[in-house]
Amino acid sequence: MKHHSLQQYSQDLGMAVHDTWTTTRVKSALAKAGSALSLHVHVKTHAGLVTLSGRVLTHRQCEQAIDLARAVPGVMEVDGRELLTHVFMPGANMEAPNAEESNEYHSPLSGRKEDDR
Repeated sequence: MKHHSLQQYSQDLGMAVHDTWTTTRVKSALAKAGSALSLHVHVKTHAGLVTLSGRVLTHRQCEQAIDLARAVPGVMEVDGRELLTHVFMPGANMEAPNAEESNEYHSPLSGRKEDDR
């Protein structure tokens, strides 16, 4: 019985070391690609599944981070669902539209409501 639990412990420890090494290699690949990816993308690995999370500026950076992670030896699968793209334009109005606004059509050319024609 002790032999079995020692063997299981050894396998679990081996997997943990492998996952830690894989995480380090993915982070290194992101750092080589650019500081935006390495600073804003978080990496976790469990049993060869790499989970990326955090925020990047563009969809291209999101795709690039996933592609870089997939290319690392030892990565079995990449989950990028927690990797978010946030596009922020300086001076943009971040307020939600008013739900009580009218649904009437306003012609962009005339400046008048469709009902006024």
